[in-house]
Amino acid sequence: MSKPTNSAWTFRVSDRIHKELDEFQDTVARFKAGAINEGQFRIIRVPAGVYEQRENGTYMLRVRFPAGGATAAHLRRLGEVSAKYGNGLVHTTTRQEFQIHRVLLDDIIPALRWLAEAGLSTKGGGGNTVRNITACVDSGVCRDEIFDVTPYAVATSERLLSDPLSLQLPRKYKIAFAACDKDCSGATVHDLGFIARKQNGVEGFAVYVAGGMGGKSRLSSLLHEFIPASDAFVVAEAIKRVFDKNGDRKNKHLARLRFLVEKTGLEKFRELYDNELAALRASHPAPLELRPLPQLATAMASGEIKNDSAEFKQWFAHNVTPQKQPGFFQVQIPLTLGDIPASRTAALADILAAHGDNVLWATQSQNAGLRWITAAELPAVHQKLAVLGLADPEAPVLRNLVACAGASTCRLGICLSRGLAKAVRSELSASQLDLDSFGDFSIHISGCPNSCGRHPIGNIGFSGAARRVDGNLIPFYAVQLGGRLAEGKSRFGVNVGAVPAKNAPAFVRDLLEAWKKSPDAPDFHQFVDHDGKKIASEILARHQEIPSIASRKEFYYDWDADALFSLAGRGQGECSAGVFDLIEVDLANARESQEAGRLYAAALAAARALLVVQRAQPKSDAETFTLFQKHFIEAGLVDAALTTVITAGADAAAGANPAEKFAGAPTDVAALVASVRLLHESLDSSLRFKTAAK
Repeated sequence: MSKPTNSAWTFRVSDRIHKELDEFQDTVARFKAGAINEGQFRIIRVPAGVYEQRENGTYMLRVRFPAGGATAAHLRRLGEVSAKYGNGLVHTTTRQEFQIHRVLLDDIIPALRWLAEAGLSTKGGGGNTVRNITACVDSGVCRDEIFDVTPYAVATSERLLSDPLSLQLPRKYKIAFAACDKDCSGATVHDLGFIARKQNGVEGFAVYVAGGMGGKSRLSSLLHEFIPASDAFVVAEAIKRVFDKNGDRKNKHLARLRFLVEKTGLEKFRELYDNELAALRASHPAPLELRPLPQLATAMASGEIKNDSAEFKQWFAHNVTPQKQPGFFQVQIPLTLGDIPASRTAALADILAAHGDNVLWATQSQNAGLRWITAAELPAVHQKLAVLGLADPEAPVLRNLVACAGASTCRLGICLSRGLAKAVRSELSASQLDLDSFGDFSIHISGCPNSCGRHPIGNIGFSGAARRVDGNLIPFYAVQLGGRLAEGKSRFGVNVGAVPAKNAPAFVRDLLEAWKKSPDAPDFHQFVDHDGKKIASEILARHQEIPSIASRKEFYYDWDADALFSLAGRGQGECSAGVFDLIEVDLANARESQEAGRLYAAALAAARALLVVQRAQPKSDAETFTLFQKHFIEAGLVDAALTTVITAGADAAAGANPAEKFAGAPTDVAALVASVRLLHESLDSSLRFKTAAK
């Protein structure tokens, strides 16, 4: 019998897609002509799934794939668009989407139109929208699942996105479907999570609400013990309406659904939700249009594996898992850093068309998988993947190494998280550790305190930050341990300290060695709960030494960087947490130096503290004072009377022994330190000043 194409179940984009692209094309033309400014353009393009990247004038297109399923035709088109208009890579995300990077402004519309011809859309890929709805990576074939939740993820996406309100919410709205209580999709850390249940033979869901990662992470709260599966849409829509009417639209950093629940309390939120749900039911909404995935006939599972090579056996042991359907297998495809070269997508699409269910399934760990592969097909699949460099038999600890884009492309990034991921991979691969013995261990890396790399739920989680040492910036990572997902057991990692980026790979190696030697092995969570946090802190202490820039200049470069570490290139939406850490270091130095009578050092630290907010990067002490004069005194943010002490600092910095030549009065230095601290206190979470000098 012939193999089903699976085209019937896939996500259907809006019939208005071409009209919407016409409207967006007009917006791009108006932006190029100067009729609208960058801020106005951003408001329109970001909900359309178009993000400007770190490099000015380049954009990322985020293509929506509910539950992560891309057909062979989809994959071909993604590769073609990336090769013609992007950087030649197709990137998978932790939300099971695919991204095309470094698209030029003039190429945005042609790229979007070519995607649309293949039934693909970026609509809702960013901004304050219903984001891509995720599902367990193996739902439909998992031996532990209650039932297949994939059709619900697809149908709920289509229904929610048909409403314009879904693109105009107070903040992003993330939804996940889990097929069992193992919660592989992270339903317990989402704005809305559905976990499959069966009650008296009826399929349904437990419903969790108001979870999320990032600033002030929160585990979801149980909203319903059980709802019939057919109620998934009305629950999602009712919560969306509560969020729309009550979410904070003024402070975007306190606008997620979890902050609304924290503000109102869960019981008041339930009351608001119950009212919206009752009104919605009274309108008699149409049921979800479910399109279950077709399954291959059992007869196709005949055959046996005919390959005894050591290479094949190793691949089979690491990358192949039996499905719940007898005789069929899943094949895991490790994608280093989530990237597929566009030059290989056509050949990979050929494999999809010839084997399995014609779909490439993106995972939350930035990998991919094939399903419905028979035993007889496995040797051929292995051989074809190996030709493409996609058959590496990786231990899970390497395959589960997740990293966001970080400062390589993201305007919010502080550190080059992808560079650290490669360094950790290299360190572990070169170690004497038995990597297979670590089981399904996960290491998650985010380039800033935001959680695109999902670091709060990693067994080891890193989030990028910056520190200043002897006047020089150094990339650092905050470290968390013990994150996990499972209904009733989900938790975020606990903070154990921070480590210089260059020492992070060695820290990982040493921690894994210590865990394996502990009496708690092989249970990492038991290790963390007993002595693991203390042991990790001790290991971190051994990795704090920072050499002088004169002795080891490379230490002051981030991983994969070709220039000294800096915060240059950050965009307007720069995450405040990592920057605030850096500011606090300078403010503390200013205060301590003032109290110790080191007036020049105090003035220098105070003048430098807030320059990072204005995205000013002084190259010398003298330039620090000059930039402070420009960005704060001349801008009217601090009293013009401070010009005297700033001028004294600039004069001293221009010669030798500035601390001795500094002529600023103690009272003026104290006024400068106090003014900068007051201005710092006026910063909101988006790094804007609420007050200015009178």
